[in-house]
Amino acid sequence: MTALLLALLLQAAPAAAAAAPAEGPAARAEATAPLPGQTAADHDDRREREEEGLGQVIMHHVTDQPVFGLPSKHLLYFVISALLVIAGTRSAVRSYRGGLVPHGIGAAVESLVLFVRDEIALPNIGQDDGRRFTPLLCSFFFFILVAALLGLVPLPGYQAGHWFFASTTATGNLAVTMGLALVSFAAQQYAGISKYGLIRHFRNLVPSGLPVLLLPIMIPVEIISMFTKPFALMIRLFANMLAGHMVVTTLILLISLMAQIHWLGGVVMAPVSIVLSVFILLLEVLVAFIQAYIFTLLSAIFIGMYAHPAH
Repeated sequence: MTALLLALLLQAAPAAAAAAPAEGPAARAEATAPLPGQTAADHDDRREREEEGLGQVIMHHVTDQPVFGLPSKHLLYFVISALLVIAGTRSAVRSYRGGLVPHGIGAAVESLVLFVRDEIALPNIGQDDGRRFTPLLCSFFFFILVAALLGLVPLPGYQAGHWFFASTTATGNLAVTMGLALVSFAAQQYAGISKYGLIRHFRNLVPSGLPVLLLPIMIPVEIISMFTKPFALMIRLFANMLAGHMVVTTLILLISLMAQIHWLGGVVMAPVSIVLSVFILLLEVLVAFIQAYIFTLLSAIFIGMYAHPAH
């Protein structure tokens, strides 16, 4: 890939250097003048599109665009991630047929399920409640993991008359992370209400034995804290999933930016940007596991707080 980029840059450099206008006021005026037969409005639109070209490359990773004829690329990644999780779990269940020891993908899924149950659910929620919430925590873990790994695969899209390749993750969309956070919030409230009832659940929000004079302060603080927990889950997952894609996009854009200064700068920057981008992509594989673990762990901790308020 590096050799191909270098060859393309070297091949395009002489033509670009020959076609580059001379510096000076007259040359700049000629470069900014409208083309023959072009109206002033069309000229202004063309200049705006050229100036926003690099920004649009970055915005492909932030905003939502149609892809493959569908109205939303985030929705496409979301559906594919969910289908992969369902297909993987069904395949894992089928691997148990004919024996108690799984094989193939079933062995990998079983090890991750046992990790979520024994290292996340049971220590933070308790034996009985932990087993009850293990399926939900496994759903969080596997969906976030698969969505993050799938987000490393670029998909083609078509918008504004041109094709582009962009990779994104479903969890890089605030709507998706908000949905996950709301499900976690509902599980937290269900853990407390199902065990203590509605009135006692909200009474447990305030620590017992608290002086009466502190109640006007602690009650609003605890109510706000109840809603900041899912908000923190939403923002943390969204920011961490989006950050890697933004870094890779910025590193690739450095080639174009340096080439605009001088073609030799683009040639020098190409291998550096590619090596750093590959390193960040490999790091994102690790980040995918870490973020799936953190979201699941925090959800388990918050559920345990409501299920066992005395602790």
